[in-house]
Amino acid sequence: MFINALRMAKSSGKLILRNKAFIVIGILIPVLSTLFLDLWYRMPAADLSDNVHELATVDEQMAYNVDFYRYPVKVYDTVMDERTKDICYNLNSAGMFQIFRADASDMTDEQIMDNAKYTADEDHVNAIIVLREDPADTDLYLVGESGDERFDLLKSGLETELAGEGTEYKIPEVTFVSGGGDEVDYYKTRNVSFCIAISTLAFVFGGVLILNTVFSEKKDNVYSRLLLTGASKASYLLSKIILSVAIALIQAVLMLINFTFFVKSDIGISPLQFFTVAFLTGLTFGLLSLCAGLYFDSMAPAAILSFVIWAISALIAGMYFDISGASELYKKASLLMPQRWAMFSVNRFMNGDSSGYSLLLTVAVAYWVIIFVVGVLGLRVREQE
Repeated sequence: MFINALRMAKSSGKLILRNKAFIVIGILIPVLSTLFLDLWYRMPAADLSDNVHELATVDEQMAYNVDFYRYPVKVYDTVMDERTKDICYNLNSAGMFQIFRADASDMTDEQIMDNAKYTADEDHVNAIIVLREDPADTDLYLVGESGDERFDLLKSGLETELAGEGTEYKIPEVTFVSGGGDEVDYYKTRNVSFCIAISTLAFVFGGVLILNTVFSEKKDNVYSRLLLTGASKASYLLSKIILSVAIALIQAVLMLINFTFFVKSDIGISPLQFFTVAFLTGLTFGLLSLCAGLYFDSMAPAAILSFVIWAISALIAGMYFDISGASELYKKASLLMPQRWAMFSVNRFMNGDSSGYSLLLTVAVAYWVIIFVVGVLGLRVREQE
């Protein structure tokens, strides 16, 4: 069955590669989508990043004011005098750090730590500093498990500032792992989120192009002749799935090449991780558009349905905006979307957790099984009609 499916896939693949639409849908859109990976790093820095950002309250969100050129650091200042102010401004003037200073003079150590944990879970921050009356009591925390060398530079710079006050105290490095679990940090992953959101459209219409071969083969009675030769419905559907894998692989490889050679920003994930997310998510949507279209007898409604699925799923998954403040019902609905799980995996990769591979693969396989069943039922429905 597999050999027959492979032969049928090869024959249909030649037709797709000769289709001019494939050049735009299959090549141009995936390549251009990777430009979003550099988008926020190429945008002009906000004026406020040139100065220490004084938070109105300790609960004020930093994410809305983050300059993505810089390393965001939240400082809990329990002293609030000229000495601690100078420390913050000197660190900020180094150019690579963006300091957010919060007045913690009336907070206990327990309250500071509770708020710091909340900040690590719900806000966009890479490091946390607690400044106290005695420089030797200064604390520095790393949020998440990051290999960013700027944390070491921050630690060194802070020690230099403290040494300037006559102390040689060395800050013990404390790894402060965010307790947020799989909650997606939208402000850290949004450039990848935009890239995946746009590129999946190319994978969707890749599936539509394959679906077009199905309609053509039915119109020309190719499908009927294949069944007369002994080919099964399952092998025919398998041939289209093989073709979907091949098309998705071509698109993902093109994105990988562009990512490797043309994306200059460090977005926090490796080329292999980016390829895995793009390929598995894209293939899922390619198969979905193919199998959902089998319920129609023409291309127009199938293409419209595919586009609607792509557009609505991206919105529900929160690919264009932060949904952390949305209702629980909305958040649960987002878990039905493949893109949401892709962002969960990206979030894990950015935190140095390689389990993002197994998470995404498990979810993708589950979708593929459901999609395959939908496809088989679609073929039977069309035959009965």
